Amino acid sequence: MRKTRILVLIMLLLSVLPCGCYDRREVEDMAYVTVMGIDRGVDDRLRLTLQIVSFKEGGGGSTDMGGDGTGGGGIGGEQAGMVDGTLVVTVDCPSIFVGLNLANNATSRQLNLMHAKAILFSEELAREGLIESYITPLTRYREIRETMNFIIVRGKAEELIKENKFNIGTDSSKSTELILQQDSYTGFFPDANIYRFYNALKSDKQQPVAVLAGVNRLNNLKEPGRGEPESVTGGDFTAGEIPRQGGPQREIFGTAVFAGTKMVGALTGAETRIFRMITGELERAFLETQDPRAPHMAVLLDVQTARRPEVTVHIDGEAPVINVKIQLEGAILSIWSGTNYEKPELKTVLEDAFEEQIKDQMDDLIARAQDEFGSDIFGFGKYAAGHFLTMEEWEAYKWLEKFPQAGISTEVDFVIRRTGMMLKTSPIAGSEGGSQ
Repeated sequence: MRKTRILVLIMLLLSVLPCGCYDRREVEDMAYVTVMGIDRGVDDRLRLTLQIVSFKEGGGGSTDMGGDGTGGGGIGGEQAGMVDGTLVVTVDCPSIFVGLNLANNATSRQLNLMHAKAILFSEELAREGLIESYITPLTRYREIRETMNFIIVRGKAEELIKENKFNIGTDSSKSTELILQQDSYTGFFPDANIYRFYNALKSDKQQPVAVLAGVNRLNNLKEPGRGEPESVTGGDFTAGEIPRQGGPQREIFGTAVFAGTKMVGALTGAETRIFRMITGELERAFLETQDPRAPHMAVLLDVQTARRPEVTVHIDGEAPVINVKIQLEGAILSIWSGTNYEKPELKTVLEDAFEEQIKDQMDDLIARAQDEFGSDIFGFGKYAAGHFLTMEEWEAYKWLEKFPQAGISTEVDFVIRRTGMMLKTSPIAGSEGGSQ
């Protein structure tokens, strides 16, 4: 009988406890931040800028927020902070979290960071080594997702957020997410989030990198007839420098390089692709190589990483010796000269030429990382650490200090797996050049 009473009491307690809803938060009571930006403040230590989803029909503003439903804010929309249907709020504050409280006055709903896609820091703060004091509190906060993209802005984060506009689609949150996924099929910026940046910041085996962004004034596109075009790889730019017109002025392109807590330089989009090859993170990219049989022409390739890089580290001498082998595979997209590189004997010629090009670019990037940056952004220290039995021995070795003196050799293995929708390239009859 006593057991029955105890069982009934337990069942009653279990039926009551799950019904508690005192700490519930309704979705409609929240204002969701998609992007955060941090600059040096004027009236206070920091300037915090937030881009907030407005949930207005059609992506536009309405009269209570200074908009007219057109997406541009309408009359008074710019003053009200409406940017393409999102609310942009900027406040000066002593810290990020105090700034969130201050910015909350701009909306009737409670600000929520659980769906924030990116956090932006100005290059000024990054160059001064002030990132750590701001990123550490963020990693503690439960609403911050570790997958939030970590971005360094050339110029002001506030200005870039105001230019974070969208020409396709009405969902600003989804558009921001898709923009930051472009690295998976272009390779022009790294896969850098708060989790990876913070771990690398605290690591003695590698140094951190971040996505590089900037505002493109859309005045880099030259007019026709102004000299011969320069020979470029298609990615020899950093954020804000791409020669283009049209589209939003917001631009994400390149890599911010850190040595410890300070930003020490930047990689172009082309260098970022090579960086991702060395780390094994290049998923796919269209790359151009010089035609080995017609140097004034080019061959376009669709390139992917075939398998993880093979990295070996020897630490027997005064300076470590590192051997890096990357393995790539690809498909032919275009052959300007019309040479039949689909033939087995010619395919090997093209593969060798591309391997030599990538090896030279790898050597140049590694030399820059050692001589100019003094930063192991590749994570070679993770391979070196396996040679030590204890953490004390590893820490005493001081890898990050030895990396600039390391001897590094590289090797590239490239195989053409596919030739696209064409089995044989034939030159156009009666012409000097060929076709695709």
